[in-house]
Amino acid sequence: MSIESGSNWQPSDDLPNRLGGPPTLSMPDDWTLSTPWQRAQEEADEGGPVTNAERMVYLSGSDYPHRVTWALKGRTLLADCDCKAHRFNDGWCSHVAALWWQWTRGRIVVSHLDTGREYPEPPAWLCLDDDPTAYDRLTPAELDAYLTCDRGEMGNREYADLSDRSAGTVGNLLRRARDKLGGVDR
Repeated sequence: MSIESGSNWQPSDDLPNRLGGPPTLSMPDDWTLSTPWQRAQEEADEGGPVTNAERMVYLSGSDYPHRVTWALKGRTLLADCDCKAHRFNDGWCSHVAALWWQWTRGRIVVSHLDTGREYPEPPAWLCLDDDPTAYDRLTPAELDAYLTCDRGEMGNREYADLSDRSAGTVGNLLRRARDKLGGVDR
């Protein structure tokens, strides 16, 4: 399940505006002691992906599954659950916590809505409290190069090999991205 580069993700008809602005996440202070985090670590998830941006989470102690928006946009993670606990726990219900738990252990893959790249674990450039629209001015190729090289842990030539681009093309993508972002450099 991957998104073609440059394609536009469309929300499902039964959940309009699911990506219209969920709150950004930040790690709770008591995450190891809270009930949602304990459930996430103890209960099995029998759900699975619905689209590149949504998953069904069906924890073994639950009566029914919950639909969760779970995708990368810009430099942040969009996470939104249809359960009541999500609204009252600063975004960290047991369903969202279960997906985080699985992702940090390489058990699920998360798609980037802008670049189409898939991540089997949280990338080095991930910032949970970043504005998801901060990088909307960049093309998918510019954003991917910027996140991977300037914010990530990969060098320009290594990224050029990975993306089947020349080192000069990667340099141009990075220069344009930095210019559009106001000269932001490493």
